[in-house]
Amino acid sequence: MKPKKFHRCGPFLPVKNLRETLDFYREKFGFYEEWTWGKLDGGIRRDDMRLVFCEDSEYIAQLNNETYHFTLLWFVDNVDEIYIEFKSNKIAIARDIVNEPYGIREFGVFDNNGYFIRVSEGITNQE
Repeated sequence: MKPKKFHRCGPFLPVKNLRETLDFYREKFGFYEEWTWGKLDGGIRRDDMRLVFCEDSEYIAQLNNETYHFTLLWFVDNVDEIYIEFKSNKIAIARDIVNEPYGIREFGVFDNNGYFIRVSEGITNQE
């Protein structure tokens, strides 16, 4: 009998424009396009991280606007090198890199759809 096991969560993230989003993630964040289905659905990948998008400009306007920004947590290895990489790709850093008291080192950026992305790594030694 196969044991029960949870693997990952992969929500469909609504975006304003699928093609612009796939291009942004490739050029700025270093992902590659893994698949598309028609002109409205697509997935990208970098290492073990996969993101799936669906074009829905009305829904994204409700999630990300002047008042709210839906937050995504990206757990990575070597957050400091990724911080340097993103800065060199001219991604505006919305929240500078910091050690949090709960054992996470992270920084924050916005993507082209207004998602606030916290790029995070667990740390064992606090400074």
